[in-house]
Amino acid sequence: MRRIAASTAILILASACGDSADTTNDALTGVDDVVEFKAGGPQADSNVTSEIDWQASRAALSGTSRDAAGSVQIESAGANPPVPVLLPTGIVVPQSRGAGPVYRPTSDGYFATYPGSKYDIVVNGTNQIATVGGEPVTRDETMVFTQTVAGAQVSLSRFGADYLIEFECNEIQAGSETCIDEAEALSVAEKLVVVGSR
Repeated sequence: MRRIAASTAILILASACGDSADTTNDALTGVDDVVEFKAGGPQADSNVTSEIDWQASRAALSGTSRDAAGSVQIESAGANPPVPVLLPTGIVVPQSRGAGPVYRPTSDGYFATYPGSKYDIVVNGTNQIATVGGEPVTRDETMVFTQTVAGAQVSLSRFGADYLIEFECNEIQAGSETCIDEAEALSVAEKLVVVGSR
């Protein structure tokens, strides 16, 4: 999405500045390439939802200690999301970062944010099935780490739902390219626990 926005901004800037037709064509080619890539890549299908293994998620919830999710209270949100709620454990929120963790249910799942000093953590869960060319993407519990411009992310599937843990950098140490490495991101993802289920 950022690449599409950046390419569109380049196109608008090139047109506004009156650059040559070659520059405008180069910008257009970039937009076409990005759109083709997005069209061929995984797409979330809002009409197709996954089959959730609620029995397994309830069993996992029964093994979760009361304070494992810290101060996030999902019961007070007033709605049960269509996926098991997985949240990280042992996350310390600095008092200087405001009110603390925030949890919100959505129509296809939920998101929760944890403000931090080095990075903020955003956990997303969804029951929408991603498809490529109309065929469902194979789900498994393998964690996939990806470095991003703003930090990093880890994606995984559990109980039939898809989860994305995003790490958004607040500060980067001198000499480093990012605020979090793969080992630390995977460690946070491995410690996700079920704190809500149907």
